[in-house]
Amino acid sequence: MKKYILCITALLLCAATFSQDKKPVKVLLLGTFHFDNPGLDVAKFKSADILSPKRQKEILEVVNQLKAFAPDKIFIESIPERQSKTDSAVEQYKSGNLQLDAGEIDQLALRLAKDLGLHTIYGVDYRDADFPFDSLMKSAAEAGQVDFIADAQKTFDSVENAFNESLQKSTVKELLLHQNTVQDRNLQVGLYFKFLAVGKSGNHVGAYLTSEWWRRNMIIYENILKRLSGNEKKILVIFGSGHTAILNEMMRYNPAFELVPVAKILK
Repeated sequence: MKKYILCITALLLCAATFSQDKKPVKVLLLGTFHFDNPGLDVAKFKSADILSPKRQKEILEVVNQLKAFAPDKIFIESIPERQSKTDSAVEQYKSGNLQLDAGEIDQLALRLAKDLGLHTIYGVDYRDADFPFDSLMKSAAEAGQVDFIADAQKTFDSVENAFNESLQKSTVKELLLHQNTVQDRNLQVGLYFKFLAVGKSGNHVGAYLTSEWWRRNMIIYENILKRLSGNEKKILVIFGSGHTAILNEMMRYNPAFELVPVAKILK
């Protein structure tokens, strides 16, 4: 066992020494709300009316600022199994044969790929994970945890109401800046750890749900790492803000990465 520990330590030291010889890759984690509002989140949000002339003008402002960041690769919330369709969409849009839909992949990633001359954008999502939220709430009820149920509902209502109110008065850039603050990331990460106490003794639904959420994002992180050639200087990751909050926690321990604050790019 000691030999294995020594070998792992030596490998880590070598990796650390090697990483010091290369400049870290600048990573921009852009957490977004879902522009096309598919209704998959626990909280329900109103439509942002992304295809309206007003919102399109706001989107183009964001795209131009992201373009100035000039990422070598862009990673999106699409599964690797759809990569051929993603490649086709990039080519069709670049040749003028694709009309963009309201989703953030089309509105941001495809536009950036065309403007930056990138040959593709990379789908790195992973969806084979469980999210037993109904079981979590049922377990809380069975355990008589009325305070947790009330607090959870209050949190979801607060997030939902605050976002829907912001939609009425904020630009797309302002919405994105808010979703990428330290405070919002802490809320996104911290919420899941509140689930650990749910249920009677021996019921691990909270730990299971939370670990599944982290596992999903860990595989997203893995997929990103496996699509890097080692020659990248900058990368952009466009995902729902719940994902980027967790990815930020994972990536900040990687000395080969330098996390770039969104507020530094979307000025």
